[in-house]
Amino acid sequence: MPALLILSPAPVIEIPGREVVLDVKFVEGMKLHSQFWPGRIRCVLRRGAVAIPGGMRFSPRRLGFEIVLLDPDEPIPDVLMDEAALVFCAADDARYLHLPDRLRGRLTRLVYTLESTPAARMRGALFERQRSIWHRLESVAGALRNEASLRAALRAADGLQFKGYAVQQAYRWLRRDGLIYLDNRLRTPMLARAADQQARGARLLQGAPLSLVHIGPLEDLTGVMDLLQAAFLLKQRGVNFRLELFGEGALAGRLRSGIAAMGLGEQVTLAGNPGFEAELVPHLRGKADLLLAAGRQPDPASLYTEAMGCGVPVLGYANAMWRKLQAESGGGWLSRAGSVSALTAALARLDGDRQAIIRASASALDYARGQTFEHVFARRMTHLRSIAGLE
Repeated sequence: MPALLILSPAPVIEIPGREVVLDVKFVEGMKLHSQFWPGRIRCVLRRGAVAIPGGMRFSPRRLGFEIVLLDPDEPIPDVLMDEAALVFCAADDARYLHLPDRLRGRLTRLVYTLESTPAARMRGALFERQRSIWHRLESVAGALRNEASLRAALRAADGLQFKGYAVQQAYRWLRRDGLIYLDNRLRTPMLARAADQQARGARLLQGAPLSLVHIGPLEDLTGVMDLLQAAFLLKQRGVNFRLELFGEGALAGRLRSGIAAMGLGEQVTLAGNPGFEAELVPHLRGKADLLLAAGRQPDPASLYTEAMGCGVPVLGYANAMWRKLQAESGGGWLSRAGSVSALTAALARLDGDRQAIIRASASALDYARGQTFEHVFARRMTHLRSIAGLE
């Protein structure tokens, strides 16, 4: 039977009794792989984790897939390569960029997934808060040196899966046959129902305060301070609204101070980091009207698709991700990146044209129905089977 070899970044802890501690969501995902792959699945995990939040004990014999434990820098054994019909791993992990050379002459196929753009890697290296400026510059230089190896590996692979439009646009000139996927946590049963949509429409038309939400880290890169300024300007314009900031991060203190200083205590709330399925999804379906996305750089696709699947359209800065997604979905509006005044003006217009919000909510939900976790996962696995010659 054809074997699939997955080189995973998931953490693992070995414990006495030949058991392991694994992240529960990782195990659920691997079991789903087993349903879509017609053969054995092996997963390589690297030792070194000391804690796994939400982890559980498992017996490897009862997982339904094989795990192979290696030290952090231990090479992949040749026997695993030889027995695999396809190797699947992240090109974001520099340890695996040599695989095209190792697989040369073998029948084994190689598919990379890629999640980060060059700009995102540069930002990640430059804004490591716990490191000195010299260490940050060294990280940037290392990322630049690694880029040539990354591009060579992408060219040589048998297939690519790009996480989102921004990554695809950054590397489309290398490979035009890569699969684009919009990863998210929203499963079909979580989608907004007709009753949710009707209630939102009625609330909007009855003149209730416009319910705005931000979802994501309270950090500079998410543009959350822009939203605080926009809230102040909206209040000055006399717009009746509420803004909930879901997330945690380094700017929480500044935001609290700003809310108090600007007199926004009745309009703006720091809502913390609620559980996704049990708390956030029901809140979005039942109480939110608009998602505000003020990231100047491409945000994760999940930020948009999860909100749209709850019937919440998006007003976002025109970054590389949202420009493409907005054009495809019709599930919201673009605003000039970095312009708080343009964002405020757009919100004021929408407050006066609430039918437009209702129409965009319907379009957002229609689009998201084809982007749920199940749909995206099935497309990705079909892609892998096709490259392995199993379709």
